[in-house]
Amino acid sequence: METGNTRKETDIGTREDLLERIASELGCMYLSDLRGSTGKARFRIVVSDIPAIDYSVRVWQDALYYITGIEENFSTAEQAKQRLLEHL
Repeated sequence: METGNTRKETDIGTREDLLERIASELGCMYLSDLRGSTGKARFRIVVSDIPAIDYSVRVWQDALYYITGIEENFSTAEQAKQRLLEHL
């Protein structure tokens, strides 16, 4: 039987987990609400407070694409996170 802790460990680092984390902090009801939220100071603060190492570079790239429509490849999660912050 899978416990809550085991499930959380297997879920950590997914694109949806990062997007849900951002949406939750912003009080968004739906993930799609993130798409129209760029440029807001609170959005930038929320993303800034998330350590880049919490998610893989691919997860950050996917979040950048989902939120901004920009598709780029990066060497590190920190680079991808910084690119997302540039567009907020």
